[in-house]
Amino acid sequence: GIALGAFTLYPSLDVQVGYDTNVYATPAPTVGSMYTHVRPGLELRSDWIRHEVRVLANGGFGFYPAASSQNYQNYLFQFDGRLDIRNDFYATGMIAARRATEALGTPNTEFATAPTVVDTIPVEFNLYQRFNRFFYRAGAAGTRYWYHDNSIISAGGLPAASRDRVEYEQRIRLGYEVTEDLALWVAPSLQQRIYDIYINAAGQARDSIGWGLNFGATWTAGRKTKLEGFIGYQQLSYIADGSSTPATVFGLSGSWNGYEPLTIRPAISRTINESAYSAYQNFVSTTVGVDFTYEIHDAWTAVGGTSINAADYNPAAGVANTSPRTDYYWKASFGLQYSFRPQLSIGPLYEHTTGWTTDPSSGGPQYSRDQFSIRFVAKR
Repeated sequence: GIALGAFTLYPSLDVQVGYDTNVYATPAPTVGSMYTHVRPGLELRSDWIRHEVRVLANGGFGFYPAASSQNYQNYLFQFDGRLDIRNDFYATGMIAARRATEALGTPNTEFATAPTVVDTIPVEFNLYQRFNRFFYRAGAAGTRYWYHDNSIISAGGLPAASRDRVEYEQRIRLGYEVTEDLALWVAPSLQQRIYDIYINAAGQARDSIGWGLNFGATWTAGRKTKLEGFIGYQQLSYIADGSSTPATVFGLSGSWNGYEPLTIRPAISRTINESAYSAYQNFVSTTVGVDFTYEIHDAWTAVGGTSINAADYNPAAGVANTSPRTDYYWKASFGLQYSFRPQLSIGPLYEHTTGWTTDPSSGGPQYSRDQFSIRFVAKR
């Protein structure tokens, strides 16, 4: 980083230049295009003994010369921090402004020919306190969503105005530190999802309330190894018709560095998500994945990973001739990075994605795509 008084600035730049064999994520015949992805970033952290402040600013810009409708401009501005009230008692907060795109070939995108833009403002507040080996973390969060259509929405898809909403969550985590490395906890929560338009374009009311209960553990085995996992239950109930969606949920995140040259980061999760389709009320998303970084020798590093996502769609109440369906997305990548200076690296990257569905007649994903690129990374 770069020292700036009582702060440190961490700049970064990630550039990919390559070719996408199926830029629209469609069955044959497909359309390919060259592309350039540019991701600049800045992170400013305080170096204070007490309290903490962090400011993030980053962007993601994509350019497709042969498919300009797939161009995107994303950004994130985030402010978060910690207020130390006294020893083992502190408050944290976060507010951000984000713009993202729903890339074609991902869940909830088969109704559009150009990525839908999503603007969000998340706000979060948490209070943490520790009593000997017992601790609690109480928090509240809210996220405002605005959607922007960049193409004509086909039949079966909801227009942007019918997707705008606010999501709230209240949660508390009660835990006990078994050892210095291991903590066990239980986390009940409440959720509310409220749409701007109570009756959407399909004549549906999708406001809902929900609750969840998770049991988990956090294992910290060193500076580079920390894993957190949980299993639990979540139920979402719809106010208008009284229907509900129950699901067993789980998750695993963090990083493992038990073998020095290798760092492994699991990404396992299961959640209930809002559907962008008029025929489906919601979908349960299950993702199992892992990525890695392996230091081969001095300047050479291997990077890559794989994941599979299953999106189980549940039919909306009152919609005839609609059966549950599951969409699958498998991704894999592998690349090499050569560091000719500690702050600069370059190397090839290959990415593959395949999407398929249990009900092809519903318009679900049926595609395969390959991306070949050269990736340049600069960071301080």
